[in-house]
Amino acid sequence: MKLFTNIFMCLALLAGTAFAGSIDGKWVSERKMERDGQSMTITQTFDLKSDGDKLMGTIVMAMGDQDPRKSEIKDGKMDGDKFSFSAVMSTPNGEMKTTYTGKIDGGMLKGESMREGGQGRPFEAKKK
Repeated sequence: MKLFTNIFMCLALLAGTAFAGSIDGKWVSERKMERDGQSMTITQTFDLKSDGDKLMGTIVMAMGDQDPRKSEIKDGKMDGDKFSFSAVMSTPNGEMKTTYTGKIDGGMLKGESMREGGQGRPFEAKKK
């Protein structure tokens, strides 16, 4: 019986470790956008690392043929499979803060991105 209990405890510990690290790594989000009559793709690459209930990392955003912009993640939090963080990007029109909230769903991050002063939109990123 003691052996069974020890094995169960080890498996539970391993499962918890795997679950906690499931957001770690690179994730890619792509969406199409129309601007001035032209279609373009916005690609965001999230490089994420969790440490307990903290979430850190960077976002690189490429929009059409413009140079990619990189931003550090701020206020990153993990709560089980749920995450939240914000990032401030420098743009030609000034700084833009976006907040991301959602959950890990297998090999996907699913949730909402909300631009400061704007509307929210669905957000999905695939594990790379």
